[in-house]
Amino acid sequence: MKIANRSIDDIITSPWALWLISITTAVALWFYVTGTEESNYASRKFTCPLEYRSLDPQAVLRGRVQEVDVEIRGLEKDIARLNYDAIACFVDARNLAPGKRYTQNVSVALPPDITLVSCVPSQVVLDLVRQIVRLMPVEVVLPQDIPEGQYLEGVEVIPREVGVRGIETDVAKVGSLRAMPTAEELQSGKELILPLKFVQSEPFDGAVTLEPAQVRFKGTLARGLPKRRVPVNARLSGGLDADHEILSVVTDPSEVPIEGKLELLDRVEAVETETVDISQFTANQAVVVPLKAPDVEGVSLSGVKSVRLTLQLGEVKAGKTLSNVPVEVRGSDKSWTVNPASVAVTLEGVPSKIENLSVGDVGLRAWADLSNIFVTPVMLPVRAELASDDFKVVKIEPSTVTVNAAEDPGKW
Repeated sequence: MKIANRSIDDIITSPWALWLISITTAVALWFYVTGTEESNYASRKFTCPLEYRSLDPQAVLRGRVQEVDVEIRGLEKDIARLNYDAIACFVDARNLAPGKRYTQNVSVALPPDITLVSCVPSQVVLDLVRQIVRLMPVEVVLPQDIPEGQYLEGVEVIPREVGVRGIETDVAKVGSLRAMPTAEELQSGKELILPLKFVQSEPFDGAVTLEPAQVRFKGTLARGLPKRRVPVNARLSGGLDADHEILSVVTDPSEVPIEGKLELLDRVEAVETETVDISQFTANQAVVVPLKAPDVEGVSLSGVKSVRLTLQLGEVKAGKTLSNVPVEVRGSDKSWTVNPASVAVTLEGVPSKIENLSVGDVGLRAWADLSNIFVTPVMLPVRAELASDDFKVVKIEPSTVTVNAAEDPGKW
C-alpha cells in the first residue's frame, strides 16, 4: 500500500500534473467569469427616424427612407435607463449637388457604453432634385350665382403674386393659381382670407407648396353694368417741322373706366382720343381732348369723357462739317507758321439752319494760343469760336497743329 500511495503522490507532484491542473483551473475560471458577464448584458432592437444632415437648401430628396432598424447592446443597467432620444441615425449630405443620385452610409450616434450591433439598411440612395420658387399671379374666379344686375368692383388681392415651391418638373405643371370666393362671401362686403388652388396639367411627383398659401381679398358687389379700366391711346395727325420731334405723349388719366357686359368688356383693349393735328406745334403743348366711344357695341365710357393730352417736343440735331477753316495764332505779335494751316470744324444745330451754313454765316474762327510759350516748334490744341448761339462745335480735325517761328525756329 505504501508503494501505491507513493506512486500517486509522485504523479500528483510531477510537473506535467501541475501544468494540467493549472490549465484546467484557468479554463474553469474563464467560463465562470464570462458566463457571469454575459448574463449582465442585454440587446435591444428598435426603429429610429433617419435624418438627412447638411442637405442643400435648393434640393429635394425624392423617395427618401424615413427610418431604419437598429440593434444595440450594453449592460442591463445601462440599457434599462437609456434615453432613446439620445440615439441619432443620420446621413451626411454635405457637398451633394442636386441632379444626381448618391449612395451614402447611415451613421448611428450612440451614448457611451452602448455599442451598435446592426443597422438595417446600412446604406441609402439619395436621389436629389433641384427645388425652385416660381412667382405666379393670382387669378380670381367669380362664382356663377352672382345675382342678376350686380358686378364686382374695387377688387384687390394681396399679394398679387405667390411663390410656388417644388422641384422644377412639378412647378412646370402648375398652370395657374386661383382664389374662388363664394357669392355669400362677396355679399358680406368684408375682407376675405381665401385659400389658393392649383390648376395643374399632371400629377406632381413630390410636394408642391405655396408661399403664402392664402391671400387677402377685397371686393364689393355693386348694382349696374360691370366696369373695367382700359388704357387711353392718343390719336395724332400731321407732322412736325424738320427741326422738332416728339419726345413723349402723356394722357391724364392714362386709364379710363368703361362699362358693359363682361363678355363685351374683354373685347376692348383701349379707347382713343379724338384726332389732334400736331403740324403747327413747335413747343410743348397741353390740350384737353374728347374721348371717342369704344368701338364695341354695348360698351360705353363710364364717367370720364375727356383727357388732358401733354406733348413734349425736342429739337432735332443735325451736323455739318466746314472745311478749310484757317488757324490763327494768338498770344504773340511775331510771325509764325502753322502746320497744317487749316482744319475742318463740325458744327451741330437744327436742320433748317445748318443745311446751307457757311463759315462767314456764324463767324467761325479757329485758333491756337501761343501765350507763355517760349520754345518752338510746339504742338498746340486748336480751339474754335462762333458768333452765333444757334450752333455748337462738336469736333475739330485735326485737333492739334504745329506752330513754329517764321524766322528763327529756335528760342526767342
